[in-house]
Amino acid sequence: MGPLDQIFSYYDKTVAAFSPAAQAIIALIFLAVLIWQIFMIVKSGHWIFIALFVILLPGTWPAARQIGLFLYTIIKFLFIRAQLLLY
Repeated sequence: MGPLDQIFSYYDKTVAAFSPAAQAIIALIFLAVLIWQIFMIVKSGHWIFIALFVILLPGTWPAARQIGLFLYTIIKFLFIRAQLLLY
């Protein structure tokens, strides 16, 4: 997970200047925007094309799994970061 480590370290360096409360708010804002974008993809119906693409082209399944793992890891990171900073 080299790229994720780079992203997380860049995020940590960027928000390190802020207070812990502000860091938690920033993490929650990023988390809300990410979840909102996923919701908008589902709401707009574009998920059907993504699902058909993954189903009809078997070679895309590993890539889709990596993208899902990437999104899950980012959401988990932001949620844990906000939780640690708020408590």
